[in-house]
Amino acid sequence: MRIQTIPSDAVDVLIVEDDNLTRQTLRLLLERRGYRCAEARDGRQALTLAQDQSPRCVLLDLDLPGLDGIVVARRLRDDLRTFGTHIHCLTGLQSPWVREQALRSGIEAFLTKPVDGHSLLRIVGSAVKLEEEVKAAVVSGLTKAQAEEVLDWLENHNCTGLAIKAEEDGIAVRCVCPPSFRLDQEEDSGLRLVRTGT
Repeated sequence: MRIQTIPSDAVDVLIVEDDNLTRQTLRLLLERRGYRCAEARDGRQALTLAQDQSPRCVLLDLDLPGLDGIVVARRLRDDLRTFGTHIHCLTGLQSPWVREQALRSGIEAFLTKPVDGHSLLRIVGSAVKLEEEVKAAVVSGLTKAQAEEVLDWLENHNCTGLAIKAEEDGIAVRCVCPPSFRLDQEEDSGLRLVRTGT
């Protein structure tokens, strides 16, 4: 069993937009309100940054070079490191078919370009509470029986955002710890919650 903690200095918002001016404008608006931001100009860079920095929210352009926004959203939902990330799309596309595909890929809300600043701050603010310190963890390398025990233990200890996925070396379980706690491993291969700062 291995425990990977998602870092507490994870960015609040990952802005994925191929237009430089739009991307920089969104970042400036959000950083003025206290959000920590990262930027990606295409789908591949977005996936790399998301895996490295575990954003709490992604603002995702649908019309990207290379991997489009719908493919990126699906991959974010399939990865336990980013399974619980809020994904909102930036789009100038109004087609009902595109919206349906976006919703199926895990996108939660739509911001139509040009983006209204008040709508942006409302949507991001509903996904990211600046006062919260979110500690998430992935427990991997589990057998099916171990995964069931881990899920029960996490649920009984008020962990949320539970997700499970089969991987090459076994089963992995993702969770979000209660406020002010992180997940750690006991010597006897059990789990424990440790108050952060101790």
